[in-house]
Amino acid sequence: MAGTIMATFKARLLTQLQANATLSGIQVSYGDPGGSQRRESVFLGDIETNDHIAESLSSGRRRRIEEFTLECFVEVSSKPTPQTCEERAVELANAVETVLADDPQLDNLSQLMWCQLQSMTMTTVQADAPVCTIRLLINANARLQ
Repeated sequence: MAGTIMATFKARLLTQLQANATLSGIQVSYGDPGGSQRRESVFLGDIETNDHIAESLSSGRRRRIEEFTLECFVEVSSKPTPQTCEERAVELANAVETVLADDPQLDNLSQLMWCQLQSMTMTTVQADAPVCTIRLLINANARLQ
């Protein structure tokens, strides 16, 4: 009986993102790269919610629907102005959305029914140079046996 697909989902999504042509040459990592972060990066964050919904009211082993939300971050600090920084970050965020839209089952990941982009938020700060961060929330639904 599978308890969750969270870790395998993140690993498969990472593989799909790393294979995307637009993200080629960009740092794409499983988690926050911290001090080794490059000027353009995409990285996976935390699972914010994980709900299990029983498909039947019987006791014992039963199929469940797993629903969770994964954070994904795009961060760009490679451009000279806030506007160009935001434009590049949006281009990379759109590449993440394209990966999800083109293959919502992530190459037939076992038990995954679908995943999709739920929302995006964008924050831009300018100290020494502009930095734009886009936070994407990705919904996933799986049928656990």
